[in-house]
Amino acid sequence: MKNKRKQGNKFQSLLAVLMLMVMLAISVLQPVFAQNYEAGKKGDLTLILRETDEEGNHTPVADVGLTLYKVGSIDFDGNVHFVIDGALGEKGIDFNALSTADDWFAAAEKLAGIIEESGVSGVQDFSNEQGKMTFTGLEEGMYLVVQSDNSSKVTVSPMLISIPFADSEQGWLYEVQVYPKVVVRDEKKIQVTKRVYYIDENMDPQPMVETDAAYKIGIFLDKEGTIPFRDDYSKDIRIKGASSGTAVWMDVPDGTYYVFELDENQKPLQQNNRIDISDADEKKTFYYNVTGANEEETDQTVIGSENSAVESISYVNNYYLELPDDFYSYGHISIIKKVMADGKETTADNTFYAGIFEKDENDELVLLKNMKLKQNGVVTAEFALPNHEKDAEFTYTVLETDKDGKPVIKDAFPYIVSGEGDVVLTDEGQYNGTITITNSIVPEQTVTPTPNPSATPIPRSSETPVPGNHHTPGRSTPSGGTSGNPVKTGDETPVGVWAGILAAAIVIGGAAGFAVRRRKK
Repeated sequence: MKNKRKQGNKFQSLLAVLMLMVMLAISVLQPVFAQNYEAGKKGDLTLILRETDEEGNHTPVADVGLTLYKVGSIDFDGNVHFVIDGALGEKGIDFNALSTADDWFAAAEKLAGIIEESGVSGVQDFSNEQGKMTFTGLEEGMYLVVQSDNSSKVTVSPMLISIPFADSEQGWLYEVQVYPKVVVRDEKKIQVTKRVYYIDENMDPQPMVETDAAYKIGIFLDKEGTIPFRDDYSKDIRIKGASSGTAVWMDVPDGTYYVFELDENQKPLQQNNRIDISDADEKKTFYYNVTGANEEETDQTVIGSENSAVESISYVNNYYLELPDDFYSYGHISIIKKVMADGKETTADNTFYAGIFEKDENDELVLLKNMKLKQNGVVTAEFALPNHEKDAEFTYTVLETDKDGKPVIKDAFPYIVSGEGDVVLTDEGQYNGTITITNSIVPEQTVTPTPNPSATPIPRSSETPVPGNHHTPGRSTPSGGTSGNPVKTGDETPVGVWAGILAAAIVIGGAAGFAVRRRKK
């Protein structure tokens, strides 16, 4: 009797241990599945600018320039910590100590005030007709968004956003979409944009990139440029790594004004006259003119008056007869994407990308720019060319890629790719080039199995993973390829583990019940 009781107690104890294991697994494993942080994974950031009226209606804001700066990195010790980069840390900003919206706003404002002088480089983009701009392939870390074009339409507040972004319901997000704070400007203003060009061999102006220079622009009350408009009539426009820059004068009274470029002594330069500037290294020759919002040549701008204008837009355009040493020009590559099936154009549910690569000193391909393509359409990439002589030529390689800029693995890609290759940009072609990449849908093949009565049939999956290509059957990437690292979505509870545990519990429970019945007998 004692032996039976002891045996029953053993079964009951084992069952209790098993049930405890189940409860622990439920409480421990589930949080692990929710932790979807992937160290080193790149992400995308989409900024959407829109005005919101009193009734909650939204209006997209186009043509507003924002610059994205990487200001922090990630320190991972089992938890994710954002650490401010470099000398910026001397400003006493600790991302992990920011707990309220006001804290984050104040930190963004502080960083925005020092970012240009910090030496941190940024990437500028402009909102499209939907008010959107997207930065792709971003390394993990903290990013600062700053308005960079002094738009006459709106003011965009600086903001901090992380890649990846922690969402309370979805965990770490690597495709982030945010709405910066947009405030509509009502004050009367004058906006002047400085643009720089060089004259090519066809006597056509071509935008060029200034490495780092400051220009002086002045607003006057008379057409001769002798009566300055108030004390701040002169402003510096700094152009760094770009072909234009903008200055804005706010709270401008109604009236007629005149726009001039100024020399180093604050004296107006005469339009459409040859201007020679000599420095220690070279002599720069250029002329300039002033145009209005519709590109008509005029240095006059009006606030108020008959049209009740609350803002005016002017452009000061410099035209250099030769490409100066401290300038460089833009290159353009247009990529035509065709999707074909049985020799005819079609469309696919996938998103396609192409990368523009240049060779480094070791003759290795380095990604210069990655672009989302338009099916059976064309997209054009613009990028700065290195400093060069006028007759120089540049060779770039264009390849089909995934969204991270990695060339697709042809054996795992569900399309036949053709047209990839080199594009040569020359001065004669105004540094413009075109390439066509065609994706042909692979026709489905019907495989007729060969009967083999002596063989035992073995169940096989519809796709067989190929060693070394990281191909996971049934999983498609946005680029139309396949990936061995699928994004975690939905319920990923390990059903097999739970089924095994449940079966074991049933077996042990039945055995315990049988032992109890034997004891009663």
